[in-house]
Amino acid sequence: MKKKHIIRIITLTGLILFTTITLFLSTSILLDILGIREQQGHYVPLIIWSNFLCGCLYILSIIGLFTHKKWSIVPMVLALFILVGAFFGLYFHIMDGGLYEDKTIMALFFRITLTLFLAFGTYVSTKPLL
Repeated sequence: MKKKHIIRIITLTGLILFTTITLFLSTSILLDILGIREQQGHYVPLIIWSNFLCGCLYILSIIGLFTHKKWSIVPMVLALFILVGAFFGLYFHIMDGGLYEDKTIMALFFRITLTLFLAFGTYVSTKPLL
């Protein structure tokens, strides 16, 4: 039981930090706050909107995890599907000759991997005792 509590705290902390960064950066690019849009170079709108939507789903998962709800894994799984779909969208964007930054590929891969780990932590924290 103590191990489950530690995993829950680590997952919550990671989700809160990751959500804050995700929403700040995606909102800053979408609304051109603090000139971040110019610093990003050739950004792909599909990726930015996917990140923003995932940030909203992360908030739902945080609420569910904080209140010990089993459904808190659902927003994480939806976020994974959205990110994988965005990865395919980025692939097609690149194949069509669209402009992008090389760092976008690595950032999206990192986001998918981290979301997968956070989803696993959410699942372990909320699964019923066997």
